Amino acid sequence: MNRSRQDRIKELESKKKQLEARIQKLKSAESAKKRKEDTRRKILLGSMVIKLIETGYWSKEEIYKHLDEFLDKQLDRQLFGLVELEENSEK
Repeated sequence: MNRSRQDRIKELESKKKQLEARIQKLKSAESAKKRKEDTRRKILLGSMVIKLIETGYWSKEEIYKHLDEFLDKQLDRQLFGLVELEENSEK
């Protein structure tokens, strides 16, 4: 009887590992879905801002002023043609 308990424990541990793997897979899928939704929101918002600038509803200069205040990574600033920040500048 002792052997069958050991077998049962191994069987349950195996099922536990399988369930943990399934849980992790579901969590990963949910995280990926949220990231995709966040990216889509940002793209749509950016598209709206571009349209509002193109139609003259918002001033490009005003938007760039805000971008200049907001963006602190050199690569991001370069994308919009903004002046590089000094190394020691703090925001």
